[in-house]
Amino acid sequence: MPQKKKIERLTAEVSRLTSEVSRLQHLNTTLSDEKEMLDEILNRLPGTFYIWDDTPELIRRNKKHDEITEYSEKEYRSMLPMDFFDKTEHPKVEAALERVFTHGESMVEATLITKSGKKIPHMYSAVRTTIGDKPVLMGFGIDISEQKLAEQRLHDALATIGELKDQLEEECVYLGEEIKQIHDYENIIGESEVMQYVFYNMKQIAPTDTTVFIQGESGTGKELIARAIHHRSKRNQLPLVKVDCSSLPANLIESELFGHEKGAFTSASEKRIGRFELADGGTIFLDEIGELPLELQSKLLRVLQDREFERLGSSKTRRTNVRVIAATNRNLEEEVQQGRFRKDLWYRINVFPLTVPPLRERGEDISLLANWMTQKHQRPLGKQINKIPMEVLNEMQSYGWPGNVRELENVIERSVIVISGDKFRLACSLQAVEAKAEAEISQNTPIKSLAELEKEHILRVLTKTHWKIAGKGCAAELLGLNASTLRGRMRKHAISRPKVRQVPLCI
Repeated sequence: MPQKKKIERLTAEVSRLTSEVSRLQHLNTTLSDEKEMLDEILNRLPGTFYIWDDTPELIRRNKKHDEITEYSEKEYRSMLPMDFFDKTEHPKVEAALERVFTHGESMVEATLITKSGKKIPHMYSAVRTTIGDKPVLMGFGIDISEQKLAEQRLHDALATIGELKDQLEEECVYLGEEIKQIHDYENIIGESEVMQYVFYNMKQIAPTDTTVFIQGESGTGKELIARAIHHRSKRNQLPLVKVDCSSLPANLIESELFGHEKGAFTSASEKRIGRFELADGGTIFLDEIGELPLELQSKLLRVLQDREFERLGSSKTRRTNVRVIAATNRNLEEEVQQGRFRKDLWYRINVFPLTVPPLRERGEDISLLANWMTQKHQRPLGKQINKIPMEVLNEMQSYGWPGNVRELENVIERSVIVISGDKFRLACSLQAVEAKAEAEISQNTPIKSLAELEKEHILRVLTKTHWKIAGKGCAAELLGLNASTLRGRMRKHAISRPKVRQVPLCI
């Protein structure tokens, strides 16, 4: 009987143990399932998950952590938290860890350095907690590369908008100044043969982007020609920006052309956009380019060759797409020979030369110009002048007009102001003006030989008569010579009528 009871007790104990083993197996299966579920959750996180103990040792991480850092399990065992960051960022990472220990949590933006050296900006969040009775630091890091790139794009866009805003403001100021002036680019008047040749060349060159070089004496209307070319070009929706190289101090021309940054020099209290930036997409008119200092000619040459420049005080290279029209009243070929103008710049601007003739070579246009100018200036004054008498026109045509069309307009405007009736008359005698000018010149002129004086006198009379040698009112008649005698004197002094420069068309 005792044996039987012993067997029953053993059977009951085995049954209990079997039941406990079954329970433990079920519990282990549940824990394993929960672990797999937790691993799945951690591995699906969009960033890196990590747990460091106080050793410190990395005791838990997710799959994303391994993918991003590129380190192996073996390498992790010898690494410290700071080993994942650039040394320059160690101070702020240490400060963030200090906040975790003192306040229980912290956030910091830092750059993760991968095993291969790749730098990835991250935002890290960490908390101080315990697992069982073991204190740990648990954290999560998210890649913010896209956010940083978007921020940089936004910053660049805002900077571009700022530059465009400044440029627009500068253009408004510039165009406001331009509107104050009256530009008669559609009123270039002339029926003479020499002007018709100018118009022909303008028509050929205007639709292109070719650099134009306009030559002519002061007052001949070089700027009007430049504006007419721009007006008839494909760039006419954007401004023609003028730079008068003769009116700007040498120390300001570079700033005017290329602009400057704030603080670039003593008086640079704010940023300024240069004329080449303002003219981007349009046309820049470099008036009196022969006055440009040699030290700036090389910088201008670079812009014309490479379309690149820098503002004063800036190392940023800027590009510009402009058409260049240059003008001068100097003989730049002589300036090159004298070393006052760069030969390479001369070749660069002398692509399509265009010569504007002086008024003395287009006497048949004086009547047209005088009548048009009279109408122009009488309207604001409320006057009604019917016509210009023939004797006045004859006086105008016999005058040399050293100041060219500009001088003619000044004379017309002054005369219109003083006229009280409907008949035009000159405010002063042009012969008297010419005599006075000649007297002033003679006072400062060295004594010349009879041959030199004869040559100059013949040239002066030929100019007044527009090189008409024979016929009524001709040079021979004014000089009291036969036409054949005058031609002999002209050969003696090597006098020949100047020819209008014929520009080859290579379009």
